[in-house]
Amino acid sequence: MNKKHLVMAALLAASGSAQWAHAQSVYGEIGYSPLSLGLSVPVIGLRATAEPVMLRGLVGFQLIDSFAIEAIGGLNARSSSVKNSGSSGISTTAKVNQLYGVYLTPKFGLGPVELFGRVGMARTKVTFQGLGSGEDKKLSYGFGLRLMPTDHLSLSADHMNYLDSGGASVKGYSLNLGLRF
Repeated sequence: MNKKHLVMAALLAASGSAQWAHAQSVYGEIGYSPLSLGLSVPVIGLRATAEPVMLRGLVGFQLIDSFAIEAIGGLNARSSSVKNSGSSGISTTAKVNQLYGVYLTPKFGLGPVELFGRVGMARTKVTFQGLGSGEDKKLSYGFGLRLMPTDHLSLSADHMNYLDSGGASVKGYSLNLGLRF
């Protein structure tokens, strides 16, 4: 390949990447997430639920108008008393210590409103005070609605299923405030 071909290839690549970069953007959200935590161990007659709260952060990379990749992380904001509906009389509290995951996010925009879904993998760690803790990485999914009153500000609500494995479940909704860069 001679210099002329190399220069032409570089110019074509630069113009294509400029169009690609124009479609891309980075955004972030911070949210308040009331959760529903469930634990079922039929062998010992334990069926318990709790409603802890998590503070959640999200960073997204918009690849094209209708598709993004998102990373979500959350930390415990409030523990919750455990409600027993099984035969065991355990009195304790529960919390989601941490949660993080990576998601593929298809989107459908309707002007200043955006509908989206999420599917990915999340690692969730929960603790039942006095009983121990557990951590698992499983399929995670959800859906939501985002309002964009300006080009850089967004308000969103979503419902996520973070964990459903071995008798343990963590799911809930999140109310978020976001910025697009």
